[in-house]
Amino acid sequence: MINLPVALIAAFSAMLIGQTWKVVRPIFRGSPPVLKNFLQSGGFPSSHTAATASMAVTIALREGFSSSLFALAAVLTGLVAHDAVKVRGTINSLVNILRRLDPGEETAKLPDTVGHTVGEVIAGFVLSGAVGALCHWILP
Repeated sequence: MINLPVALIAAFSAMLIGQTWKVVRPIFRGSPPVLKNFLQSGGFPSSHTAATASMAVTIALREGFSSSLFALAAVLTGLVAHDAVKVRGTINSLVNILRRLDPGEETAKLPDTVGHTVGEVIAGFVLSGAVGALCHWILP
């Protein structure tokens, strides 16, 4: 049996849960699931933030908050969350402005979501705390 690091399992689990939620979320609005959303970048929740933050939570619980490995994971999580909101979130705003200025075929081809709102990133953090803690307590 392959012995994977618990932090890696937590990161993949958080990413999988976050992306799966993007598929099934339309059901709660009375629409069918949207399978293409599984590969969607952006939207609710931020799966990238959830993955990196769950890794950081698991490392903190296993190695301690004063470990260098946790510091590395925490900085990486901060960079990912910042990029999701400030860089890729700005791209969403620019796409919306372009569509208002030129509602033609070219702008229709642009992706609907690329980045995240602050709320979507916070949801990723909440998901990560739950997944990271569960992986720490359940896995050896």
